[in-house]
Amino acid sequence: MNKSITDRMLEEYDLFTTAEKKIADYVLANQKYCQGLGITELSAECNVAVSTVSVFCRKLKLSGFHDFKLELARANILNVHQSQPEGSPEIRAGDGPEEILVKTRLREEEVLRHSARMLDPEKLKQAVELLLAANHVLFLGQGNHSSVAMTAWTQFAVIGSKFQTVLDSHMQTIAMANLLPGDVVVYFSYTGATLEIMDAVETVRQVGAKLILVTRFSRSPAAEHADVVLISGAEERPLQFGSFDALFSQLYVVDALFTCYCMSCGQQLEQRRELVGKELSRKHL
Repeated sequence: MNKSITDRMLEEYDLFTTAEKKIADYVLANQKYCQGLGITELSAECNVAVSTVSVFCRKLKLSGFHDFKLELARANILNVHQSQPEGSPEIRAGDGPEEILVKTRLREEEVLRHSARMLDPEKLKQAVELLLAANHVLFLGQGNHSSVAMTAWTQFAVIGSKFQTVLDSHMQTIAMANLLPGDVVVYFSYTGATLEIMDAVETVRQVGAKLILVTRFSRSPAAEHADVVLISGAEERPLQFGSFDALFSQLYVVDALFTCYCMSCGQQLEQRRELVGKELSRKHL
């Protein structure tokens, strides 16, 4: 049986440098938490260089940091199932529909509480100010996060024609290239560290638009260039690409952003929403 990544860290501990031992110590003490960290955040938590984390992963005969997170997730799967106490929201093999319903609710409640703790009210206010000042706003995302961008647009489209979304990646580039200074891109990216988001960052900077990034990691590469970073609090394990928890936490940010925006617009906005509501009501049988 292949040894887990934690076993290998313990076996090779004496071969690590002082900086590498700091990484191993931190990961071994915070295994579950580390599954949700990016390489930049882990380096900051350990007070070492990003390059040191990369070398550490290669010493463990891994291709890179992403491979390290996958191995760490696999190592934790067995521990999670063995250590679940009664009443845990973690769904286990053998759970029936009733238990799944209860545990799903408990997990989503925790996602909301965690998201509320991590979302900075001052950052939310700054984001609203950018949206109010913009003549044009694009909601964008890739993969599952494009559905969050679509949901955000369907909310904001009720109150103004300046809000849009684009799903195709090529058309997203065209839409961003046609923005003007002061316009805004609201980009949903769990990691803030994909090729698409970094391409978007470059385009937004070139045209002089503003970037509001909704992400999990405050120290991600894209976050360094964003005008406002809104942290969505759910932790997504490496084997949970596009998890409902991550999407749910981003939808919480959308709801808060939309509500704050509406509160800042006053009576004129309410009249517009009432007009749209009347038009939509004609479609009901």
